[in-house]
Amino acid sequence: MAERSINIRLNRALGQNFLKSDRISRRIVDSVEMDASSTVVEIGVGSGSLTAVLLERGFNVIGFEIDTRFEEGNKKLEGERCKLLYEDFLKADLSSLPEPVTYVANIPYYITSPIIERIMFEGPTFDKAVLMVQKEYADRLTATPRTKEYGILTVNVNTFAEVTELFHVSKKEFIPQPEVDSMVIRLSLLENAPIERAERTVYRRFVRQCFSQRRKKLKNNLEGLVEFPENLLQSSGIGADVRAEELNKEDFVRLFRNVYPEGGVNPKTGE
Repeated sequence: MAERSINIRLNRALGQNFLKSDRISRRIVDSVEMDASSTVVEIGVGSGSLTAVLLERGFNVIGFEIDTRFEEGNKKLEGERCKLLYEDFLKADLSSLPEPVTYVANIPYYITSPIIERIMFEGPTFDKAVLMVQKEYADRLTATPRTKEYGILTVNVNTFAEVTELFHVSKKEFIPQPEVDSMVIRLSLLENAPIERAERTVYRRFVRQCFSQRRKKLKNNLEGLVEFPENLLQSSGIGADVRAEELNKEDFVRLFRNVYPEGGVNPKTGE
């Protein structure tokens, strides 16, 4: 929806870029692939253009929007199938959301990581998340080992979800026009993730430690966790001179199990 049609000056500090038409919104909703009457959690309702398409298709919508200036204009959308909450999704109480949920969002780049981490690790169980992110961020999520894009985010997300790039969105589709193109992606939570839900916080901290000094060999980054890092790597079937960026997610899971054999407890640190 264009800026002039809502008569609100967009807030660049909030990363507000609106789609010029509902064509992309309709493609996003087409990608949700779930039964009508299911509940969709929309992050960043804005002027409600995507919300309107979701309601048109029969979905129930719970929407979050931090900018209260949109509240008056969006009242026409609210009703039995649509509840809009004008609060920060990153700080909101998500305990009352139905499980599993499906997330849909056009995410501002500056808070993409916090939102994805909230969805993946702090919120209720979700079925899928269809998200529009900047292209370079999608590249990080789908990166392969030994590339500059591959890192903590790649490993942590892909250990628990399948990431699929759905379609490209040109920067020319937005008002105001951003500097880079976007990509619509789908996160589908793995039914049998290799790490239990209760261990996710420890696993994420472990992966971060492995990448703590990216240019150093992995054995150096593991010194605070184990007494003999080279022996650990050897017993895990990993070379002694590798860097974290060379391991795939299966390597990280195997290594984690050897460092934390007691259900997420490290025998050396007790944590």
